[in-house]
Amino acid sequence: MIKISRYILVAIAILVSAVAIPKLYWLSFDKPIRSPFIMYSSIDHDFMIQRTGEKTIRMDNTGREYTRDEFEQKLPLFYSRQLLISGTMPDTIDGVYMDIHELNKARSFFRLRPAMIYAPDPGLYPMFESESGRANLEMPKDYFRISWRMEFIDAADNRINEKKSRMFTSVLQKRGFVFPAKKIAGIPTTRKSCDEGYFVTDSKDQLFHIKMIEARPFVKKVELPGGLKFKHIACVDFSDKKFYNYLVSEDNDIYVLSQDVYELTKLAIENYNADTEELRIYGNLFYYNVVIRGDNYVNVTILDSDYNKVDEYHESWTGRTDSKQGKIFSYIFPAQLKMYDSNISFTDFYPDITKGFNWLILNLLLILVHFYIIRKKGFSLKNNIFDLIIVALTGLFGFIAVNVFPNKSFA
Repeated sequence: MIKISRYILVAIAILVSAVAIPKLYWLSFDKPIRSPFIMYSSIDHDFMIQRTGEKTIRMDNTGREYTRDEFEQKLPLFYSRQLLISGTMPDTIDGVYMDIHELNKARSFFRLRPAMIYAPDPGLYPMFESESGRANLEMPKDYFRISWRMEFIDAADNRINEKKSRMFTSVLQKRGFVFPAKKIAGIPTTRKSCDEGYFVTDSKDQLFHIKMIEARPFVKKVELPGGLKFKHIACVDFSDKKFYNYLVSEDNDIYVLSQDVYELTKLAIENYNADTEELRIYGNLFYYNVVIRGDNYVNVTILDSDYNKVDEYHESWTGRTDSKQGKIFSYIFPAQLKMYDSNISFTDFYPDITKGFNWLILNLLLILVHFYIIRKKGFSLKNNIFDLIIVALTGLFGFIAVNVFPNKSFA
């Protein structure tokens, strides 16, 4: 019993060490590199780059540096408010008159991180009245779910509204919806300009638009190319009302679904991985600046207002693993145990195995040191062979654990 309890303590010590020691190492020695801010200039029709470190450097794609004011003047659609205040906003760009209302209407920003794709599903959603005649949206008194049918549940007493549930379920069935739903995407808040309901994929990956108009169901089936499946649907509420949402397919292609006409358009974005990369899209009157960020690189693609590719920019730098600190890390730790993963919104144990086998050198040295400790204290090698195996497999973590909780009772 004593031996079993001792190994339980050793296992706990290994887990704690694998979490705490590598984290302390990176806190002490890591030098994070900030990804550059890259935008496309509607004045020069080229990329403008801002790098932030000990000092902020603003430059163009050729390396020419600019002052802050000069840099902002190269990006009038992004810094329009500041240029209006300073009186340096151009009257026209490429022959188009700069109307501030049109500029604001065309401006948009979208961000998608891997953790957002795998965020927990709330299970219940509010169905707003899309044409209430009121100036502001109001939260409904019931919430819906789509399992074997579409059910509306009163939030006050948890009772199912059978009439409303049967009405929506009937319309969904007539439109070809196959229960249950796989994904339900919308903007479940009153903080939006209007309500466009939800976009839902059924059990056969068909896409439907569902909303409520004057207390009646509106259901529209969206025609999709054969075999197209979506891993994520992000609804948006942009002022120009050009499209309902950004959609990411299982193959990591990005689509937009145009408003009212339901035309699905694939964006000319290549080599995007939604599971590991962050996506940012800055829209303006002329362009969409599509920025894809990885751990040690950034890829920027410029699309025109019709989603055609205009230009692209790529930049990479030495990542954490290949840095001096990362190489030293590979000689010390066989792995790292994290309590979080930047790509997942859950706290858990996430093992990160060190690339290569440099850590074997330290592991072998620690085995010899522990063997020396066993001999010096006069312990039986036979009764401590399992400790040597632990050190061989877990390195520094196991060495600390078996010495903090020594095998005294079985020497």
